Amino acid sequence: MELTSSTLVDKLMPELSTLFDTIRDQSRDGAGVTRDAFGPRETQAADTLAAFARRKGLEAGSDSAGNLHVTAAGALDDPPRIMLGSHLDSVPVGGNYDGLAGVIAGLAVLCLLDRGMATKAGVRVVGFRGEESPWFSQAYLGSKLLLGEFAREDLDSLRRYDTGKTLAEHLRSIGGSLGSGKLRPTIDLSKLKAYYELHIEQAPLLENLDLAVGIATAIRGNIRYPFASCRGHYAHSGAVPRRFRHDALVASAKLIAFADQHWQELIDCGNDDLVFTCGIFHTDGAEHAMTKVPGLVNFTLNIGGTRNAVMQALHDAIAARASELAREHDVVFELGRRVGTPAIDLDESLIGGLERACGQVGLNSVRMPTVGHDAAMFQRRGIPAAVVLVRNANGSHNPAEHMEMSDFAAGTKVLAAHILGRCQEEP
Repeated sequence: MELTSSTLVDKLMPELSTLFDTIRDQSRDGAGVTRDAFGPRETQAADTLAAFARRKGLEAGSDSAGNLHVTAAGALDDPPRIMLGSHLDSVPVGGNYDGLAGVIAGLAVLCLLDRGMATKAGVRVVGFRGEESPWFSQAYLGSKLLLGEFAREDLDSLRRYDTGKTLAEHLRSIGGSLGSGKLRPTIDLSKLKAYYELHIEQAPLLENLDLAVGIATAIRGNIRYPFASCRGHYAHSGAVPRRFRHDALVASAKLIAFADQHWQELIDCGNDDLVFTCGIFHTDGAEHAMTKVPGLVNFTLNIGGTRNAVMQALHDAIAARASELAREHDVVFELGRRVGTPAIDLDESLIGGLERACGQVGLNSVRMPTVGHDAAMFQRRGIPAAVVLVRNANGSHNPAEHMEMSDFAAGTKVLAAHILGRCQEEP
């Protein structure tokens, strides 16, 4: 190739920047963007990306779960050997780059490969549906469906929080059809050797280190309770002494305060990768009042980390404290269904290859763990996976999410240099 992969990425950048802007405009929701899982705006993003791919001479289609697939022309029916991608959806009123950056980076890499090379190496770009957990209280839906790692009963039990419709109903609305019987992979995975994902960093580490890219070493797992509650009894705030109260709010507040304290203790013992969040915490808006002792609190629990045993230790401590507080305040804690995924280390060989690619394009990088991405599903399945992280100044899952196009180009150049090398080595 006369031009280097980095030069070709630079030549593509004006079009890629416009593609980001177009999809942002299509999915605006007030201050941020909303691309609803298995919904119209997520579908519109997929259609826009597919149209761009076709203009570039690529082939685009979808699988039976609605995931977007793009290959070199004429190769869509061939089994993939190298897969690049990320997810199409966003959180409600989120940012434009979380997920989308990985799909566009994959398209950029595919664009710069000549057709014969891309076809021979079996390079495929995928845009997954429904990676974000707020929609159906479960993450990685599209990649789980693609990999055949999904229980059929969940199609009818998982409901989208805003529509009340089941995942099966939403699948039908986008033209998905998974047949009957046990769910199996939506494409032939027999020859798949590796999965790569570019993603914005969702913490300020790269910003603080003044680095454009990082290479992920592991993906945090999580233990989540999306529908936890504490039930006591409503009572007159001025008439009922403390010893007669069944105060759901005080008991719940004590539980969260304990969780925060124990989290710090575990950090002090060397577990600085552990995180804990209570993202929802509220009394019942239909019944609460300033003059009532609260009888119901709804809340969430979210534990994350790269060490499964440490996450479980925090979980068990919280559960034990809940039992103590239930007796102390004469309330009932109902945590509900536990969901989540184990932490997993990413492929060391791919990590090393991406680090060498950083050197090839003149970039410094840092190894660091990252949060949940579709790559985790591939690594768990035994398919080597890796994640390139791109600097993001304002965090993620919010309208202020920001990624400089120069940093996106840097991450894409790393991915392109590495994939080009792999393609040239393919037998």
